[in-house]
Amino acid sequence: MTSIGSISSSTNNITSATKLQLEALGGSATSVTTESEAEALIVKLKAAKAASEASKTAKKPDDDSSQSSTSETEVLAEAKSLASSLGVTVSTSDTTEDILSAISSKIQQLASSSSQSDRQLAQTYQAQYETIAKEYQSVQTSQDSIYSAMNQVSINNKYSLKL
Repeated sequence: MTSIGSISSSTNNITSATKLQLEALGGSATSVTTESEAEALIVKLKAAKAASEASKTAKKPDDDSSQSSTSETEVLAEAKSLASSLGVTVSTSDTTEDILSAISSKIQQLASSSSQSDRQLAQTYQAQYETIAKEYQSVQTSQDSIYSAMNQVSINNKYSLKL
């Protein structure tokens, strides 16, 4: 006599422990059909989650989001890390904008995939991408403000020296 549990597991071939792990990581057991696919998705989701948590903890020393002291070098390092997680190759001469563009393209590629697991990964990486892009924009705005202030000081010096 066959039980209901054995029928449902034979059609999906995924153990309940694996299903629980997927759900705990924000994945869905319906997006995979075999145990090996599920385990591969778990590994990817864990890597994405670890990268996300690492970037969050790296930014929390002062826990004051209104005063970001992130430098362009730090943003570049975060972008390179995310690119590496996504499997995007970057060269040492790539700018932060180049890397962010490549990351965005890869995320869009994952999001448009027919695989549910790829779309879930795209959502996870999209959140990280948006955080990095926001930080980069903040750095750019700060730099623009500094250049503008320096230009104004230069103009004031010219007037005061009557040049």
